[in-house]
Amino acid sequence: MGLDNGGTSARVVIADCDAGRRASLRAVVQRFDPQAAIEEATSGQALCDILLQRRPTLAFVSLQLEDLSGPEAVAVARRAGAEPPCLVLVATRVMPHWQEIATSLGAYEVLKTPLDPGHIEQLLHADARRRTPTRALLACSTPAGRSAISRVVARSGFAIELDETDDGRHALKQFKHAAYDFAFIDVKLNGIDGMELACQIQPLGLATRITLLTTSELEPVAQAGRYFGVDAVLRMPFYARDIDLALHNALGLRRPYLLNALTAPPAPSALLRIADLPNARRKIA
Repeated sequence: MGLDNGGTSARVVIADCDAGRRASLRAVVQRFDPQAAIEEATSGQALCDILLQRRPTLAFVSLQLEDLSGPEAVAVARRAGAEPPCLVLVATRVMPHWQEIATSLGAYEVLKTPLDPGHIEQLLHADARRRTPTRALLACSTPAGRSAISRVVARSGFAIELDETDDGRHALKQFKHAAYDFAFIDVKLNGIDGMELACQIQPLGLATRITLLTTSELEPVAQAGRYFGVDAVLRMPFYARDIDLALHNALGLRRPYLLNALTAPPAPSALLRIADLPNARRKIA
């Protein structure tokens, strides 16, 4: 893995009393991005100073620091006007109250110890992707659907410029004149429907990752969409977490999972990736 955000290196702070964890995190960051600017802190006051003065793009913050707790230090810095764009809390175990703490601080993920280098690299990749300018198209027939998706995109932390339309013919014109990284396309669009739109843009050879929106059963739509370069299908109506999952999939990222691990028993996913269709058929058989 490596830097993929247009050459802009990360500014990283690692706040942890444990020297071994700091060294492990530093090693993974340097391997991922040799040009990253890395600072370390062992106290909440030092973390606050770094957040205020250096404005890091990514912060790994442990629960236990020498004075204030990590979350308390972040909260103090936030009140002073400094908030890391990407906050990763580090904990020896994930307790039920972490969900509330992480959410209140706008954390992107909770990283459990012992540290998993693969998980850390995924977070570094997500941080780089968050800072990469991204253009997306939302073609949805209902104002409620457009509002729900645009709200999740706006608060996602990713640098996404989102164009919106409710008309398939207008969406086709947009595809011909703009380069989109990903698109959410309603099957029931005005003008031409979403499946026809996917069919018509396929010959354009675009790199756009397409997620179809449907109120129908997912697999039949996915089976049809796979022939038109569709990447995934999302069922409507949806929860914010479903949109968040579809957004991360469209960006080629694993969705942060520890923040959601304690909220409820696993629910059936509203998202079906085309790549998972063969596995789904084998399980049915």
